[in-house]
Amino acid sequence: MFRKLMPMAVASALFVTLFCINPLAWSFERHTPNPIPQDQIFPPSAANPERSAAFCEITNDTDYPGYFYDSLIQGSGMAVYMNPEYCGASPYPFKITDVHFYTYAEDETYRWPLLVRVNIREVSQGDSCSGPGQVICYQDFSVPADSGYPLMMNLSLSSPCCVDGPFFLEIIYTEAFDPAHRNPSLLMDAETAPADTCVNWMNWDGEYWEWSDFWAPPPPGNAIIRATGYTQDPDCENHLWYWKADKPDQTPFPAPSGMPDFDQNQDEWIAYCGPVAVANCLWWYNAVPEEWTAPQLIDTLARYFKTNPTWGTFVDSMEMGLEQYFSDYGFALQESTFHKPDFFEMEDSLKRCQDIILLLGWWYYNESLEQWYREGGHFVTMAGVCSESLKIAVSDPDADKAESGWPGRVRPPDHPPHPGDPTVHNDPTYVCHDIYQSTVDIPFPSPGNEHWEIDYVWAKGRYSGLNVPQEFISVTRPAPRDGKDLYVTEVEYAVMICPTPSAVEDEEGSSTPKDFELDQNYPNPFNNQTVIKFNLRRAAEVSLTIYNILGQKVRTLAEGRMNAGSQTIGWDGKDDKGNDLSSGIYFYQLKAGQLTETKRLVLLK
Repeated sequence: MFRKLMPMAVASALFVTLFCINPLAWSFERHTPNPIPQDQIFPPSAANPERSAAFCEITNDTDYPGYFYDSLIQGSGMAVYMNPEYCGASPYPFKITDVHFYTYAEDETYRWPLLVRVNIREVSQGDSCSGPGQVICYQDFSVPADSGYPLMMNLSLSSPCCVDGPFFLEIIYTEAFDPAHRNPSLLMDAETAPADTCVNWMNWDGEYWEWSDFWAPPPPGNAIIRATGYTQDPDCENHLWYWKADKPDQTPFPAPSGMPDFDQNQDEWIAYCGPVAVANCLWWYNAVPEEWTAPQLIDTLARYFKTNPTWGTFVDSMEMGLEQYFSDYGFALQESTFHKPDFFEMEDSLKRCQDIILLLGWWYYNESLEQWYREGGHFVTMAGVCSESLKIAVSDPDADKAESGWPGRVRPPDHPPHPGDPTVHNDPTYVCHDIYQSTVDIPFPSPGNEHWEIDYVWAKGRYSGLNVPQEFISVTRPAPRDGKDLYVTEVEYAVMICPTPSAVEDEEGSSTPKDFELDQNYPNPFNNQTVIKFNLRRAAEVSLTIYNILGQKVRTLAEGRMNAGSQTIGWDGKDDKGNDLSSGIYFYQLKAGQLTETKRLVLLK
């Protein structure tokens, strides 16, 4: 069968036309590539760069071109699976700086320059056989004629793209197809690509086809498309993501890999995700009685929270238990609880050295009853956040998805495998921080939380009836197992742990209260002009930046040192080049010293 990514509702309708050519309707047939004449096949001009700890070129081809295809239409192209672990163990974050490929024109009837878009796409559902996912970064290029084969084209990204897992590198044609002046082709190597490897994908007219399904057999070789970049790049850590700081020298409880990632699947702790999620934070804060172990801390917290193996932990019990724990052991910490937390508020708080436990709730919509129900809930700890991409990284008490290839980071490089051994993560040196996409504009609002959802539904059945806040008891019930219900994962509560007001200066160098206040822009939505106001409590180095929904910077409104006081800056809806931006959701981010805050705005044309 064809492995094609398309909505299931239209799959059956397309099947009858799959091999037919109908000039009056969309149709598809298998395509045949063109072999390059033998006298035009040249050996590689240079050896691939050697892999090293810092610099690497990821490749899936032999570098001997053998095939081309000269009939790609506008919006079509090729995508290749890229795994930075080709460059060595624990390569993340990986900074993509350049892309490489061959362009080929059989004769002078081909059109130059070649207009292409380079897309860096996520791997759908953490599985390459699910095909390319959302665009992370993109850039448009005009490829000149003198760059054609046998020279390899090198395109440098103006803004390097950082990834925390495998990705797809895609080259898309952006100019309309003209049979009289065809576009130069991308090249494939001379080997026959194995079927169903899920490495090569063809984007044809906006639909993805697995390599062996798109081409008439035998399929041509691998697409010669590569990514060059740097492993464990500090620029990525500092620019895109904020991670809880490493504390290797903290005594007596070090956290050398950032937020710990203790495991609930030991000592009959199946319902202990709440105490485990909190234990991660307290260990990071060094708020543990001397000579305790992680299991001792978790067992003690479970008693303080009155955690029950049948129904888990109530949020109000966690609140009272934390306050009592801080009082009993004399730790200068306090907790705050937020119902329906806001993504950007939690991002800002996490950066200000406040540790955050999230309660995730699984909701499903029963179509026959036209009613939302809650199936269960699960506690996780925030380990990192990226406001540009609206993603969060979590220490999950129940799972280590990044160890199985899902987005995330696994630390350190010699992290031991531990199937069936949940005690490995009792050593805070070993962590797995899983990354999930957030949605702040909810397409399917349920009674639980109309503000913030994350793409986390895989474990819903495991927590049926667990960790249920009081207000949801009446709507919590097991879901029918027919697979037809719509599921969403909502961030229902955030329990925040932070130093008491007497601990004015936190351990990451920021202070409370904040050194600035950022107002919501006005008007919002706006058409051609809006105003952004903020107030600085002290002079600071400031930047005010606009990002699009893909997390790409489109405009810098202010940058430099500013005096204390109220500031007002206008934006006309244009990018840095003076081009009008399209209607949509944008984000404005203010950075003042070490602090950052982000808010959303809407541009309507």
